[in-house]
Amino acid sequence: MKATKTCGLIAATAALFLSTVPVLAQEDDGGPLTQGDDAKYVMVRNVMFKPGKRERALEIVAEHFVPAGQKAGTAGPILVIHHQTGKWDVTAVWELAGGMADLEWYRSADNIKWMEALAELSGGTEEAAAILAEYVNSVAHSEVNVGHYHAPEAD
Repeated sequence: MKATKTCGLIAATAALFLSTVPVLAQEDDGGPLTQGDDAKYVMVRNVMFKPGKRERALEIVAEHFVPAGQKAGTAGPILVIHHQTGKWDVTAVWELAGGMADLEWYRSADNIKWMEALAELSGGTEEAAAILAEYVNSVAHSEVNVGHYHAPEAD
């Protein structure tokens, strides 16, 4: 019973907050309705590996994931950061070329091409699944954020 009341309170609070967002946005005195034509959307994935698994995980990326992306002709990250300090081991940033619509896919055409290339390079779908599972099992925690930046016109 207590959990139901808590869930109800959370839902009511969320509904109240979400209902005010459009009003706040409309009080902008005629400002733009979107982020603008110069907005470039990105997906940022932060990854923390399990102790002792970082080197093997990065080896899987370099030896299997990158070649699969090259073979499939899919875009890799536009930036990869290997952290020396902080919570995360690696941060990778991908451009969302189609904007926010790129997030609507459960399995995009590019993801399917990439997985097919990984299977071909690895010796089959079972081998590719094993490589992917080894990588996933090396991850302690990951977080995905989406945002945008405004590119200069020369971009």
